[in-house]
Amino acid sequence: MIGARMRELREAAGVALTRAASESGWDKGHLSRVERGHTKPSRELIEWYDDSFGANQALVNQLMELDAAVRAGRDTSQRDMRRHVQPVLLGGSVPIDHHPEDRAELVGETVPDGTRVCREQVFEKTWELRNSGERPWHNRWLTRQGAAGTPGWLRSPPRAPVPDAAPGDIVTVSMTLQAPCQVGASTAYFKLTDEAGRLYYPGLESPPLYCTIFTIYEP
Repeated sequence: MIGARMRELREAAGVALTRAASESGWDKGHLSRVERGHTKPSRELIEWYDDSFGANQALVNQLMELDAAVRAGRDTSQRDMRRHVQPVLLGGSVPIDHHPEDRAELVGETVPDGTRVCREQVFEKTWELRNSGERPWHNRWLTRQGAAGTPGWLRSPPRAPVPDAAPGDIVTVSMTLQAPCQVGASTAYFKLTDEAGRLYYPGLESPPLYCTIFTIYEP
């Protein structure tokens, strides 16, 4: 996810990969692998992208959010292990009704990526999700990954309810968010979970839903 955002920022600035490599001191092949998600970037490289392409610490903030989400997921799994929870019977680190044939598909959303929003402005974001699997949805939540209310980050509630859905149904999930006070790009990530925050789609093959805005001083 970070690599994709790095590429978006560079291309939005009209800077070719060769030029970025020359100015940054990192090898062009390394930058290409980072932007395609094949290599994890160093914090120094992320900070260079932030500074060079006017992201105003947005990438570093996103890195901190994703790291926090990974730590939270690891802590949940370790807590379940300490309690001797058996994943097959009680859910473990995944929900009790987790099933490999479960699927979710994003079919529509409001507030497109890059929407310009004034500092600290409150707005509503909605996602339309299709239950494209073979399992019904009950008591599911769209849960923020990382800290929801950290100053300087895009703020949101910790989670929002997902309407129950039969296979094939499309449901709408709405959430009220608030732009940060800093000018620049910011992103918040969300995933489908149960009430305890356990992921229905824990693998990397299921990227999170997200909201990306660009905060400005005035409309």
